[in-house]
Amino acid sequence: MQSTWPLVKRWTAEEHERLKALAASGLRADEIATTLARSEKAIRARAWQHGITLKLVAPKLQPRKRARSKGR
Repeated sequence: MQSTWPLVKRWTAEEHERLKALAASGLRADEIATTLARSEKAIRARAWQHGITLKLVAPKLQPRKRARSKGR
């Protein structure tokens, strides 16, 4: 069986510059991942390694249903 080493796809200078530009434009990590055909984890790792700030996305909270009191 033939080896597939290296297991990670190497970053080119062009991809790195695109990552910086897309992050600066305010795209989320998942959107950048789709654009660059990489995983979101790879985008976040590369950004962290090179000090690139990514837009943080907090999950939306579902509104809580309030329990009705028996007297009403």
